Amino acid sequence: MEIKINSDDLLTVPKAAKQLGRPKMTLYRWIKVSKIIYVELGGVLFIPKSEIERLKNEKAALKAQLEERAHA
Repeated sequence: MEIKINSDDLLTVPKAAKQLGRPKMTLYRWIKVSKIIYVELGGVLFIPKSEIERLKNEKAALKAQLEERAHA
């Protein structure tokens, strides 16, 4: 099986952490427990931009649920 990846679609863990507003160690923990998809190339871990968007969307949905409950 062959997978093609465009390097523009990948972020290093520190850059991904910055975009998510989280410490990079949090992302390393998420990788360890398979909460986030990653790619390892030459010993360096990368996070696909699609994963960053997925996590941002999950966070926004959770925030909306909490606000809805607070106003109910």
